[in-house]
Amino acid sequence: MSPLHRVLVCLLVLCAASLGIFASAGDNYPLDSFDPDPELIYYVRTTNGDVLSGLSTQVKEDGKGHYIELTTINGRIQIYEVNIAWIGLYADSYRADSRGLIIPNAEPIGNDAYIGVTEAVMPTIGFGYTPYLNVVAGRTIIPGIGAENQFSLVNIKSTIYEAENGLVEGGKQFYAVGFNASWVNDVNFIGHIYGAATFTGKRTRLTTLLHWKAVGKEVYTISSGTLASRFQFPYINGTLGVALMMDVRFPELHDVHLLGELWGADISRPAQSGLFVGLRQTNNQLTYDFGLGLLPRGVLVPIVNFAWTPW
Repeated sequence: MSPLHRVLVCLLVLCAASLGIFASAGDNYPLDSFDPDPELIYYVRTTNGDVLSGLSTQVKEDGKGHYIELTTINGRIQIYEVNIAWIGLYADSYRADSRGLIIPNAEPIGNDAYIGVTEAVMPTIGFGYTPYLNVVAGRTIIPGIGAENQFSLVNIKSTIYEAENGLVEGGKQFYAVGFNASWVNDVNFIGHIYGAATFTGKRTRLTTLLHWKAVGKEVYTISSGTLASRFQFPYINGTLGVALMMDVRFPELHDVHLLGELWGADISRPAQSGLFVGLRQTNNQLTYDFGLGLLPRGVLVPIVNFAWTPW
């Protein structure tokens, strides 16, 4: 087994183990401190994996124990404490809403913090401190290319405006600006300034992003160690790029999303664009992305992302 295959197997084992850990850790969610607002929608995950959402009553008790009544589209349902794995605001149930498969959107990380793995080879950390400071950083650990040839990034984003969008009931609009610093090998720095706008609906998020290459070389020489030969590509300062992103939750599956992204590094060279499509399985702590990316010249790449948001 090659070193890269060992890394992928270890990641799969980690993902499977984490699912088991959090499934068992979520049993018997305590209701003694639960004080719902009758005007807000709550999200309930039961111990058998079902997901329900609706307006919640105060905690009640009978001979079977503590329970809540949840008013859903199918009527009022009693849910006992012993059957609740997690309960919280519906707005807080999707904690990966600040990012897509590859690119960020305009929504803030908020006060969350997560650790994860991007593209199966890049350990990543992300955190928010108010909507105005969101940071994501990562560095690859690809076997066979050496430490000096790895890829690193630091993304700093600020959501500068948030409001109702007036198009969909409950829908919002977000606007953000940011700076993305990346190193393709330690000696090849690329700096982008970008702006993003995101519109949300009941199940859909749409994002447009414009990015401008502000800092870096005009021609890059990329080394992949023993994996491939060196190659060069031009990328002049002032290049303007664009990205579009869609995030759609399946109507009957609260935890599964379809994600699609179209990303172009240079709007004057549309043939150099990339298309990314994948599925996201998520809950209030864990997020898994699986998909495919189509790069220039017909190159297909797998998309495998994992994130854990315990804080």
